[in-house]
Amino acid sequence: MECDGKESRIIIRARVTDIPGDSCRRPITLGEIFCTEILGRSFNTKVTASKFDAVHIPHGFDSDKPVKRWFIYDLNVACNLEEQELLARIPHHVYQASLVDNQWIFVKRDAWLPNAKSYCAMFCWGGRREQEIAEALRKKETGFIASASTINS
Repeated sequence: MECDGKESRIIIRARVTDIPGDSCRRPITLGEIFCTEILGRSFNTKVTASKFDAVHIPHGFDSDKPVKRWFIYDLNVACNLEEQELLARIPHHVYQASLVDNQWIFVKRDAWLPNAKSYCAMFCWGGRREQEIAEALRKKETGFIASASTINS
């Protein structure tokens, strides 16, 4: 499956205790907030053969202390990419997230981009396990289609 150019890696710096709800869901909750408020769409982590969103979960995200962490989101994952392809082809965007008067504020931080992009390169595009699942689904889908066309010939 080809990448379609709508993919992006979003890197968000946020104070973990600002993220509402269950501390174990913080990475998902922040992704949902960002996608809803900034992109006007749902955060779709259900892995499919065609497209999905992935989150790389940072250490200490569930802390009860007001520590800041980097949350990494891969959006519109439609194919597997090696590190060099990821860095060359996928747009990266960095934001600082703050909760002010119960409102989320996402400030784009282009000055942070080179360091953030370099650091995030170690994370597999779309998540290693998620990519394995997507690839298995693609093979199953392709195999089923090939079988159906053979039967109908």
